[in-house]
Amino acid sequence: MYKIEWDKETGGILLSSKVTKETLGISPRPVWFEELNLLGLEKLGYIYPPAEAPLMWAVNKQYFYRGELMFEAKGANIYDAPTIVFQEGKETATLVPVDLEEMLRRNKDQMFLIENEALEFIRDTYIAYAGVNQAYDAIMANQNIDFEALAQKVEKKTKQKMAVVKEDCDSFDVMPLDEANVKGKRVLLSTRIDKFIASFSGGKDSQVVLDLVTRAIPPTAFEVIYSDTGYELPPSLELYEEVKRYYGNRFPALKFTTTRNHESVLNYWDKIGTPSDTHRWCCSVMKTAPLYRSLKMDGNKQARVLTFDGVRAEESTRRSSYNRIGKGKHIYTYNAHPILQWNTVEIFLYMFIHNLPINQSYRYGFSRVGCVICPFGSEWSDFLVSRLYPNVRKPFLDKLQYWVEASGIKDPETFIKTKRWHISAIGSPVLRNKEKVLISSNNHVTRLKISATSNMFFEWLKVLGSYTMGYSKNSFSGAIQIGKDIIPFSGTKTLTHIDIKFNSNDSRFANNIMRIAQKAAYCIQCEVCEVQCPTGALKIVPQVSIGSQCVHCLKCINFHEKGCIAADCLRKISGKIKMDSTLSIKGYKTFGLRDEWVDEYVSDPDNFWSSTLLGTAMFDSFKSWTKDAGLLDTKNNPTEFGKLMQEIYRNTPSLFWEVIWINLSYSSFIVNRFINQISVGDIFDKRTIADKITTSESVSSLTTLNNAVGALIDMFKSSPIGEDFSQGEVIEKKRIRRSYDDLSLEGLAYSLYLYAEKNDSTEFRVSDLYNTEGYKSAPLEFGIPRNVLLKKLRSLSSDSNRVLLAELNMGLDHITLRKDLNAISVLELLTK
Repeated sequence: MYKIEWDKETGGILLSSKVTKETLGISPRPVWFEELNLLGLEKLGYIYPPAEAPLMWAVNKQYFYRGELMFEAKGANIYDAPTIVFQEGKETATLVPVDLEEMLRRNKDQMFLIENEALEFIRDTYIAYAGVNQAYDAIMANQNIDFEALAQKVEKKTKQKMAVVKEDCDSFDVMPLDEANVKGKRVLLSTRIDKFIASFSGGKDSQVVLDLVTRAIPPTAFEVIYSDTGYELPPSLELYEEVKRYYGNRFPALKFTTTRNHESVLNYWDKIGTPSDTHRWCCSVMKTAPLYRSLKMDGNKQARVLTFDGVRAEESTRRSSYNRIGKGKHIYTYNAHPILQWNTVEIFLYMFIHNLPINQSYRYGFSRVGCVICPFGSEWSDFLVSRLYPNVRKPFLDKLQYWVEASGIKDPETFIKTKRWHISAIGSPVLRNKEKVLISSNNHVTRLKISATSNMFFEWLKVLGSYTMGYSKNSFSGAIQIGKDIIPFSGTKTLTHIDIKFNSNDSRFANNIMRIAQKAAYCIQCEVCEVQCPTGALKIVPQVSIGSQCVHCLKCINFHEKGCIAADCLRKISGKIKMDSTLSIKGYKTFGLRDEWVDEYVSDPDNFWSSTLLGTAMFDSFKSWTKDAGLLDTKNNPTEFGKLMQEIYRNTPSLFWEVIWINLSYSSFIVNRFINQISVGDIFDKRTIADKITTSESVSSLTTLNNAVGALIDMFKSSPIGEDFSQGEVIEKKRIRRSYDDLSLEGLAYSLYLYAEKNDSTEFRVSDLYNTEGYKSAPLEFGIPRNVLLKKLRSLSSDSNRVLLAELNMGLDHITLRKDLNAISVLELLTK
């Protein structure tokens, strides 16, 4: 909400509505003595008391005392402690705690305003939907029509955004959204809310929202739900018990509920492997599904739930685009975000003002309270958990270490501490990449071979429609009715396998029957699909059953692209870690993307494909490179981005090639690994690159790898990337990689915005850009030294377009990007 400045008198901060030269571009967090002890500051010359109040403030891992940068913590990870790097003259210091009372007095008026605005939002939202419930109950016609479904149906038909509104007579209506806004109508997400809840996670944001909700609406009107995922930090569990006592004494009628999955999280690790970037299952299985399953009503129906949560825009780029109230990810769920625009400082100020219990994890240095182990957590969090709660983390880390070693990784410790396991799906050696479902379609017949019991398959088949069937020993035949269509089927079965054919090869049917087969073969009863069912027909525990209430809406198989989370997870796990399958490596042949090809293409895109300049293999290579760079779609037509790039090539060819290299660093395996493995100053040839890659990871085909390396070298020879950009300058019979200090400001801006999109954050530090793990940005893509980068950042920060704010004084090294721009739009803006 407010801007932030250091308050050197109190040792705290000041909230301000004005931007001044003292304004900070990023929100700091308070630092207590426990964190300083953990870093060993008391042994390094710092003197401070074990005070209840904070002593310092931290921005990422830079530590400030009364507005001055004192030191930085560098290099922490799951195995290693950070190195403390002091600023000159700050090697010793005597610290005085923040004057909390005076700091709070100076920020009292600003906090009063944002508190009351949040309280009014909560109260208004509750009253509106409580009134909706009364209207729903009072008029029978309201109960007989699904107004939300009607609005969606009209939207599809008219191609116009529709809204559900409540009229003065308490009836509901559907009208165009623009018309509703003009008439001042309240747009409703649902015509009924069965339960209001406050979701409590143990973190500071959910704690503040819980306190606000207790102040805004009656304690009998909502329920507090805590999801124990099995990953919880010990202080989070302790805080939940303290919070229950705290509010239980104040509001005896307030209900608290703890939800858990019926199985432990470690059991799920054994069944479907660890979570990863392409293997996400934790939140859905351990948190969301148990939560919404616990809220089911009579008849197993899913309740319509409005949740007041602690989501804040500051946390990520994705969240910054949220509406303050909107539909949730699951059916009949709606989310209200009372503190969406609050910053971290305002959260802590609220907790200090109201003397709320604080999760002890924050006092030890956690910026966000998460799980004991997480592929998406920071290396800093990994370090803290290892030091503070090693016994809690041990069973997870033991499994991870064993599985990584069994996967053939040569350096398991580096693989784990650099968080490579967030990229690759890791699982037990007993989980093999064996297909349990095979499907084929021809001659109007769809055939499936499924490793599952016939009982499981035919139970799931009820989701598609009603069927009749007869058995004869190990064979069967029947027909299923789907809408107006009747589809015959027949097949054979054993105890563990079923072969079946359907007399239809309709693509939609084939897709749905494949998902049914996936569920039958891979289901581990995780319950995620059960909470998608609107009628309560689907039950997963103690065994899968589909009741007569099923309306064949297919929500239970369409919520996920594979129809089943477990199917998706198990298909991605193999006995050995292979090259990252999300990056392209095949198709280049041995040709790089050549400047003469691009020139020919841009000169005449329509007739390029009949050009005699390229042979068949060269055309194939051109297609692969340009698709990886985002210029062509799957049908070899130019994308919208590709059309922009054609115009850029005509005007500024060097910028075109800068953007190409940037995009390939994300999408092309060989470019990504070259940037990772070959440092500025390294002399290399084909063998050097291949050897470095095979040393750090297993490859499925050395021939494919060598072809890709050859294609990269050819691109260095045949485009500006090699000599002009200094990524592969010729030195005798080899090449050397040097820094490219002449990167354009437009290219740098594009790289920074693409980096921000990949990391889902518009705020980061200069030092983050030099982190060799994770996503890459211009300094690593082009080997740019820090002093050159800082000069370019200052130029962008002072440019009339102001596409970023670079705070590079007073020990800061922070970059803040505009939230109204993305990588493509910033390129468009700067090349107008």
